[in-house]
Amino acid sequence: MNFPPLPDDWPTQRDALKRLATHVLGQARYRHDGLFDLVPAVGGFATPAVGADRERVRIAGGSLFVERVSGVVVTDLDASCSVATIAGSTVNELCGFVGFSPDAEFWVGGDTPPLGDADSPISLDAGVADLLGDWFLLGQRAIDAAIASVPEPEASVGRLWPEHFDYGVDIAAAPGVRCNLGASPGDGFHQEPYLYLGPWDAGRPGPADYWNTPFGAMLSFGDLDVSDHPVAAATEFFLQGIAFLRSA
Repeated sequence: MNFPPLPDDWPTQRDALKRLATHVLGQARYRHDGLFDLVPAVGGFATPAVGADRERVRIAGGSLFVERVSGVVVTDLDASCSVATIAGSTVNELCGFVGFSPDAEFWVGGDTPPLGDADSPISLDAGVADLLGDWFLLGQRAIDAAIASVPEPEASVGRLWPEHFDYGVDIAAAPGVRCNLGASPGDGFHQEPYLYLGPWDAGRPGPADYWNTPFGAMLSFGDLDVSDHPVAAATEFFLQGIAFLRSA
């Protein structure tokens, strides 16, 4: 086993983190630069460092970290890190801890989770954020390895999107043939985490059993959990699909 077991209420816990990713971290970043994409981080996920104070807000385990660094001289910086416990706090309290009030109309796309009751205490298992952070980072490592193996990949920057709550990039498998590579924590299609490769067009060259979903191909959390070398297996999954697309 490469990962801790998924809790029985994984979809509920995952969706609680998606809500925090959108309405705490996403909104925290948006007020600085009008963007809301996030990045994987050890123990969970985070905003990039943005704004005049290079503010970074991140979830690690069961805690919310707010980190700021002010100044331009490396020997004379004002650096601070504040930490709040997530479980038992409310969205309003966490946003206030960062320094803003949440906007119930905040929108990150068609699958934006509702803000809901911002004064209701949050129930969250700290181990879920740790597991999710490990999953996103595994996906990132495998995707990076696959990109590095493709001639002229013309890859996008890897980002964690709050709307679908997945980490992903798109690359050129071959000239004029693009596909998405990503790591999802699960969704309405498949409740457990999975990696995916999704071609932009309808072509599905190569063995039919590789293309095991309507949107392309997936490799499940369970498949990687029993692998002796999960990063290598994940990388091979992406490279297989890219090779099939290049062969068309």
